[in-house]
Amino acid sequence: MVVRQSSRCGSRRVSVVILVAAVIASLIGFAAPSAAAPGDPPPPMSLQDLGSSSTISFPGQQGEVSMSLPVPQNLTPSVLRGLTELPAFVTGGSVDVLQDERLISRTPINPEPNSPIELPLRGLRVDQNGADIVLRAYLRVEGLCQFDPENAFRMVNATVSYTGREAIPDSVAEFLPPILRGLTIYIPDDVQQAEGAAAVNLATAVVANYGAAQVPIRTVALPRSNMTPPTVPGPLERQIVINTQANPGLSLQSDDGSAYLVIGGSADELVTQTQFLTSNMAPIALSSAAVAGSLHNAPQIAPSVQTLGDLGIGDQSVTSASWPTIDFGIDQTRLGRPSKSISVQLSGSYSPGPRDSDGLVAVRSGDRTIATIPTDESGSYNQWVDIPDDVVRRYTPISLVLQRGDLSEGCGNGYRSTLSLSSSGEVRSEAAADPPQPQGFQSLPQSLMPRTQLAWTKGDVGDVSRAVSIAAGLQGMSAVPLGLDVVSMDSASSSDQPAILISADGTGLPSLDLPLRADGRKLSVVSPGGGSSSVTLDPGISFGALEVTRSGDRSVLVATSTNDSGDLDSLLDYLSTDQRWGEVDGDAVMKIAGNDPVAVNSTAINPESEDTRSTGSWGTVVGVLVGAAILVGAVIGGTLLVRRRRERSAAG
Repeated sequence: MVVRQSSRCGSRRVSVVILVAAVIASLIGFAAPSAAAPGDPPPPMSLQDLGSSSTISFPGQQGEVSMSLPVPQNLTPSVLRGLTELPAFVTGGSVDVLQDERLISRTPINPEPNSPIELPLRGLRVDQNGADIVLRAYLRVEGLCQFDPENAFRMVNATVSYTGREAIPDSVAEFLPPILRGLTIYIPDDVQQAEGAAAVNLATAVVANYGAAQVPIRTVALPRSNMTPPTVPGPLERQIVINTQANPGLSLQSDDGSAYLVIGGSADELVTQTQFLTSNMAPIALSSAAVAGSLHNAPQIAPSVQTLGDLGIGDQSVTSASWPTIDFGIDQTRLGRPSKSISVQLSGSYSPGPRDSDGLVAVRSGDRTIATIPTDESGSYNQWVDIPDDVVRRYTPISLVLQRGDLSEGCGNGYRSTLSLSSSGEVRSEAAADPPQPQGFQSLPQSLMPRTQLAWTKGDVGDVSRAVSIAAGLQGMSAVPLGLDVVSMDSASSSDQPAILISADGTGLPSLDLPLRADGRKLSVVSPGGGSSSVTLDPGISFGALEVTRSGDRSVLVATSTNDSGDLDSLLDYLSTDQRWGEVDGDAVMKIAGNDPVAVNSTAINPESEDTRSTGSWGTVVGVLVGAAILVGAVIGGTLLVRRRRERSAAG
């Protein structure tokens, strides 16, 4: 789903710096497959499930938002629902739904806080599995009214409902619908490495295919001789069986009024067959079976100079009676590598405004102004702006704000001004920052590009399921497909390529400088410079963890536990729910049974100090009681960071 808005999204990325253990949210495991029949209408779906923000923000007194709704075959969008958030000076108004300037519906706005609103969508024309619409808001105001991106009319928790009965796919080309509510991958209970590698590559390919839309993925074991899923999929859900004993290629099977896909082939060709499903060749597979040939879709090394358009940032223009604002961002995954010294060429036009209005274009990243561009009577700007390394993130938000000192607070008394941004502006950066900027989880997945090796210690169904969860989570944070190669632990340990290492019980890993160290009842957090802080707990604790470290000049992500794979599985389930992967900061995240995960930033430790605390003194420093268990707080000598992922619409 694509949403183009003239103002910044209603939800900002919020960073919480906590000197004690961070509580994220209650643990939510993966839901079981839906019991609804595949032909039933799907339940209402959040806009976030369709690849956009669940908050729709309307700029100004007469705001307009363009949307493109995905529409599966035989379904029709029926209603767009949400709750309204209105500035205090708005007394009412209406929202129109239009398609090609044809009025679909007009709905009044209730000025009461958090009032529900329903925008009828019946009568939309669907073209190529999509429907383009425009939402146009007209607001009644009184008294002082200062519209700006932080004070706008919003629809929050927006959902779309569909009517009709989903068409059951009858060809490989039609197997993946425009909206995918969930995918279950079935592998043999004595899974081979090639089958595990195929499952991992399938998961990343499917997540990449749906972009920002959330796609929950489950991995389930079947007896090798059984290639039929035990349940039917729910509406807009899919099932895929991977088995080397199946016929080579992709074969669509019918069962109990539904369909599932079987992917087979030898160990050497199985990954290629899984990649075919989301390749540009899939639309021509208009039959119930297809065998893929050689595919050339390996990730490429990105150039050092690109344009904003290359990064998915199109031409933008906004008109407002207050301060026009354009929001975009620099995504390191689109740069294709960890980068530093990023410079952006900003060019476009603006309304000159009244004489002596003392205007400027402020360039901001979050709440920090990183540059200003003076305005004059020319009405155009073209300036290079350096993004400070200390504000660079995986996704660095940038805002352009046309500011003037003559803005009137009276409703309808302001000058309507326009600000535009050209997509032709160049983006330059230094490649392969070592260490990455920023470090830790914010360096993922760009520090794993262009290709990463993935290895596990056992290679059983549990390891494959963990690898699928990790691969899908990393792909969900990337705007471009990831390249993952499943290899042996020995190969990944000795390679100079980035790596993902999975040891569910904490054994069989190579020697690495990991942020977390557990030795009986003693738990230590070690900084990259060698400093550490530790605590001795009585009784001791066990935990599952994901840790990011550097080995030579490569990044390594380690999934491990203190001899209890259940703790690691619980952590992965938590992160896979609602795409929480993008929320974590620091260089390690740990989960103790019965408690919420805690993210750890070991870089805040003084590299020259060795700080050891006992259970008694630790409690007086900054112990934290979460539920009935004591977690490690500021004994790590620094900051525990948990970052809520900023909801943002895809730029049109």
